Amino acid sequence: MSLTVISRFDSFEYTRLVEQFGEFLYKKLGIPIEKEINIVLCDDKEIEKLNREFKNRQGPTDVLSFYGYDEPILGDIVISIETVEKEAKENNKDFLKHLLFIVAHGFLHLLGYTHETTEKFNDMIKIQNQLIEEYFNLEEKR
Repeated sequence: MSLTVISRFDSFEYTRLVEQFGEFLYKKLGIPIEKEINIVLCDDKEIEKLNREFKNRQGPTDVLSFYGYDEPILGDIVISIETVEKEAKENNKDFLKHLLFIVAHGFLHLLGYTHETTEKFNDMIKIQNQLIEEYFNLEEKR
């Protein structure tokens, strides 16, 4: 399995957790081990630039997924920690669970899931919630 997590922060204590959750997602979602996924944890300024450049959208977002550009690369996931923190606070969610929820969202996009309709959106949310629940249940047993 080739999973790389890059943090743009000097000290981001959750980098290893994101790696562990990514490893769980590889196994759970049946992603071939030869496929590469890169996750970049950044700030609003960086993701806003990418959002404008690649999606033609203004402002920051929580996650962007970019499909692979070479055979072994499944894709890249870019996550704004600042936006994830804001969303967690605004919705009274646990930051850690919300971060992993967003990581799962990025993985699902790389696997072809979309949320173009309400039904597809609800399906993605349901899968993300199931993945988070299963991951934390496994962690509690360890």
